[in-house]
Amino acid sequence: MSTPTLHDDRVEKMRMSVMHRVDLDVTRRGRRARTALGLSVAGVLVVGLGGYAVSSIGGTSTSEVSATSDRSDSSAGGKAAAPEAQLDAQNGAANLKQSETAAKQEAPAADRQVITTGSASVTVSRPRTTVQQLSTWIESIGGRVDDRSESGTGDDASASVTVRVPSTRVTATLDRLATYGRVDDASLQNTDVTAQTVDLDARVDALQVSIDRLTAILAGATSSKDVIAAERALTDRQEQLESLQAQRKDLADQVSLSTLTITFAQKPTASSVEPGGFAGGLRDGWNGLVSTVNAVVEVAGVLLPWALVVAGVLLVVRLVTRRRGSS
Repeated sequence: MSTPTLHDDRVEKMRMSVMHRVDLDVTRRGRRARTALGLSVAGVLVVGLGGYAVSSIGGTSTSEVSATSDRSDSSAGGKAAAPEAQLDAQNGAANLKQSETAAKQEAPAADRQVITTGSASVTVSRPRTTVQQLSTWIESIGGRVDDRSESGTGDDASASVTVRVPSTRVTATLDRLATYGRVDDASLQNTDVTAQTVDLDARVDALQVSIDRLTAILAGATSSKDVIAAERALTDRQEQLESLQAQRKDLADQVSLSTLTITFAQKPTASSVEPGGFAGGLRDGWNGLVSTVNAVVEVAGVLLPWALVVAGVLLVVRLVTRRRGSS
């Protein structure tokens, strides 16, 4: 089958046909765009006039007008600015929600109640002097000394102290110990008592409300029976309140002042160290010689009785032998 030949006239007709179809398609799209634009403008005008009329009457709020405008824009095909506005609103709401959540999470952390206890062992040159210096420094930073003991002399000297320091100065106290001598070991323990504190506060508040009500009832009592019952209940509530307040005060004291138990040990003195060099060698040699002499003397002492016995036996045998020979 032969392929048809394309002449110039046929090519021109094909081009004109294609261009005609393109023109029709462009025209249709232009009409659609103008129609959508016209509907959008009409929707905006209708919403604006309606909002003005409603606001003049005072029956519609700004939020309601905005909602109506959104619905009109969506029904009219105005989808250009709405997605951006909605996205901005959603982002703003999300950021606000995240901020509120972060604030709620940070608030309990700032109100945490923690009891810190610890211990440390330090080797120093003079334990008694050092414990006195530490006690003076603890009092200067707002702490106190609960217990203190000293014992021994010389290489056996030691001292220990139990101090209460502000919870914000625990690290500074451990750093202070390093200036006195060698810190052999140190440990800290933290106990979170936030829940216990909140529970005590709630119970104290509830008891205080109950006491106030009972006081009002007692003031308005008209019979001796009511007075006795109110006084009995009031006394019971007051005892419970005082007990809870004492527990809360003790808990607050433990939180504000951390407890540290510190032990000071004597650093070995130079006189207790074995000498080295020539003097040490001379001393070791003399000690070895003395030990050898002592061992020889000891062996001689052990063998001497046996030597006497053997000598006696040999003397007897010799005498007997001579008599037999002379006979």
